[in-house]
Amino acid sequence: MFGSNFYTIKQAMDVALLRQYVHTTNIANASTPGYKRKYVLFEELLRENGGRLKLKTTHEKHIDSHSRVVEPKVLVQNGTALRNDGNNVDLDFEFVRMVENGLRYQVLSRLISNAIDRYNIILRGVR
Repeated sequence: MFGSNFYTIKQAMDVALLRQYVHTTNIANASTPGYKRKYVLFEELLRENGGRLKLKTTHEKHIDSHSRVVEPKVLVQNGTALRNDGNNVDLDFEFVRMVENGLRYQVLSRLISNAIDRYNIILRGVR
């Protein structure tokens, strides 16, 4: 019933939630000796897949979208250190990325809300 935009927006919102969790984890461990910053890799993986997400199938008779499933990955940023104890978390960077990610989530939630409103108008036949 809904187009693939719903799945794409939902996936992007899930990634934004994961990113928010990773940013808060980094901020919480900013004083932990030896802690290495974590980050979420998703957009690069999506580009490798040609920008297409595979639709979730829950039944063997569902139509396969012939794309691979793209899942976000949480990676560790090794090889850098901002302090003598080996920690590489930059609080300013994390806070900026967290605000940027929050704004992205707000835009995505408005997009999904507007799309649902359009479907409601069509289904009800009301303007």
